[in-house]
Amino acid sequence: MFHGGRLVLRIYGIGLAQIAALAATLAIAREAGRRSPPPHAAQTRFLVEEIVSHASGRDALQARLDELERRTGIEVVLEDGSGNRVAGSASARRHGPGTFTTRWASGTAWIFAPPPPRPPNATPLFAIAAVLVLVGISAVLTASWLARPLAALSAAARELGAGKLWARAKLRRGDELGDVAIAFDEMAERIEHLVRGQRELLANVSHELRTPLARIRVALDLAAEGSAQDAAAQLSGIAGDLAELERLTDDILTSARLELSSAQPPLRLQRTPAAEMVEEAALRFRSSHPGTALRVENGCGGAQIEVDGMMLRRALDNLLSNAAKHGGAAEVELIASAAGGLLTIEVRDHGPGIAPEDMEHLFTPFFRGDRSRARQTGGLGLGLLLTRRILEAHRGTLEIESKLGHGTTARIQVPLAALAP
Repeated sequence: MFHGGRLVLRIYGIGLAQIAALAATLAIAREAGRRSPPPHAAQTRFLVEEIVSHASGRDALQARLDELERRTGIEVVLEDGSGNRVAGSASARRHGPGTFTTRWASGTAWIFAPPPPRPPNATPLFAIAAVLVLVGISAVLTASWLARPLAALSAAARELGAGKLWARAKLRRGDELGDVAIAFDEMAERIEHLVRGQRELLANVSHELRTPLARIRVALDLAAEGSAQDAAAQLSGIAGDLAELERLTDDILTSARLELSSAQPPLRLQRTPAAEMVEEAALRFRSSHPGTALRVENGCGGAQIEVDGMMLRRALDNLLSNAAKHGGAAEVELIASAAGGLLTIEVRDHGPGIAPEDMEHLFTPFFRGDRSRARQTGGLGLGLLLTRRILEAHRGTLEIESKLGHGTTARIQVPLAALAP
């Protein structure tokens, strides 16, 4: 479907200007062709006066005037003081272009001098030349007007393709080309952000892997240098570090798989009772966090959801684990309800909350709001990102609300399964 725009209007205006300029040129050429140089009145008057003054008698005068008309087309009528014709052409004009008078001995001489023959009409050739010149000039101007922004866009695209992520078109125009330039700059900004994020992700993954690997190496060195009892004492620490490495790599691989397969998420969907999913999440939380109180409000009733059970359990466990880490000694609340075709689950803690400046970074890989990077409180910084991608794969949403000094609420929503016939 065609959408008229500012660029079309500008090109249309150029076409109208061409037509107007061509019309003006043709009008000037036509007017110039109509005009003919008037006869030289002084020379004609002198010639008539000479003929009249040297003619001997009326018959001789008439013969000379007839000969003048025959040779030059100049018609002369001689009148006496009373306006009576004395000699000359009987059909001579007394008004109109080329007519003028002069005095002679007995009265007035009316003289009509026809215009000289026109040269061949050159208007068509002039019009063709004018059209070619105008079209050529407008074509050059239009091409230059369009070529400059296209050249800038092309140069910026080449620089961006060569790895110069800071390349921008920086065109400010009030038409569609300007819109394309703005869209290109926005795209380049997003690409730069994504590439920078990938580089930061690689650096952070390297850092996270280095720490447990270093602890494992130290434990192995101590075990090798000590007794069997010392080696046995180091096994629990090595097992914990290996579990951390396994959890880290599993989180990274799962997040990457969900991101790369966003069109067709790798989910194993099955119909599951929502209330059962909530109760199982509460049991796992109480088992892994025996020192944290959990209050459950399970209002799901008989609602069912069609989800990948393992994935959704992982998302719930991440949210509950975060609430336990950051909620302090206060209890954690798990509230679930089913209404409006959606399953809504809220996980609330009553901890210190999240600073406003940290809210926009919650889904950044390896970001920790506490700045401590401690394993006991900070985690790996992948939980919320992974949870959001799991929810998006289920056509659901994740929202985080927090207020300093009043705790944080994480709210997830997934579509309910259609009722069985």
